[in-house]
Amino acid sequence: MSAPFRIRRLDAGAMEVARGRSETFKDYLERLIKMIPGEVVGLYLIGSGLIPEGERFGLLAWSIICLIGVVVIRAYGTTDAEKNLQPQWGAVLISSVAFVIWLYSLGGVFKLYGLHVAYVGSLLVLAWTFFVPIFYKGTLD
Repeated sequence: MSAPFRIRRLDAGAMEVARGRSETFKDYLERLIKMIPGEVVGLYLIGSGLIPEGERFGLLAWSIICLIGVVVIRAYGTTDAEKNLQPQWGAVLISSVAFVIWLYSLGGVFKLYGLHVAYVGSLLVLAWTFFVPIFYKGTLD
């Protein structure tokens, strides 16, 4: 399966008529799921559990490594070599921001550096996961 994270746009017009449907809640949920970097979230949780409590540099380094992992995995996962399609950099950016917001909501490295406000993290998660799939529809391909 090529490009498992690629988000395909369903625009009005010929594509919609050809598919026989308009955008549905299912399409919204599909975009939402594809934008959540779940594979790296698991990696981060396991790795951060191995870092001693209060280890600021180690947790910062691990957070950056995992963010790089999001970029690499999402760039690879939105590339469709069979169709000669480049990565969807918009989707890569959205997943990267989602990962940083998720890190912020947990506290983690942000708490160690005195930058964490719990309710702000929760509100960011809610707003990001609700609104982004409404506005980012992917690419026509």
